[in-house]
Amino acid sequence: MIEIKNLTFSYLRPDGTQKSEEPQLSRVNLKILPGEFVLVCGPTGSGKSTFLKALNGLAPSFTGGVISGQLLINGVDYLGREPHDFANLIGYVNQQPEGAFVADTVLDEIVYSAEQLAIPKEEIANKVEWLSKLLNLEGLLDQALANLSGGQQQRVAIAAALISGAKILLLDEPTSALDLD
Repeated sequence: MIEIKNLTFSYLRPDGTQKSEEPQLSRVNLKILPGEFVLVCGPTGSGKSTFLKALNGLAPSFTGGVISGQLLINGVDYLGREPHDFANLIGYVNQQPEGAFVADTVLDEIVYSAEQLAIPKEEIANKVEWLSKLLNLEGLLDQALANLSGGQQQRVAIAAALISGAKILLLDEPTSALDLD
């Protein structure tokens, strides 16, 4: 279960002052039960991406800023922890997955995530097989990421996010690159 209590986040200027009068996220409270799907929607600039980044530690670790409140996952408060503390717990696909790729091919991209977590090679092979079937990537494993459609790239990013065994998947703008077929 995820329980968010009074989550507040503000971006900061280089001088340490808040970028805006109001925080980007202000006293957010939410409870998500296992198996639930939650859609976060709102206009551009309303804090959707910031909210997701706060849930996986990217905000403030990589974005800078000040965060407060509680982020309880299965009763443990993760707020303010580093993103690596979340790696086996939360998978994240940003709104432009191609910008986060570190490899050249589909297979290398998926495997890279698992290798960073020291997952045994046999387990990696089994997970790649399962994920490639699940996400319809079987015929694409040797393909260059640059040659894929936006939807195919999103599926690769999802596979890379799930190979860790994460039980929580955060998708930022999940419909932004859907393929027609």
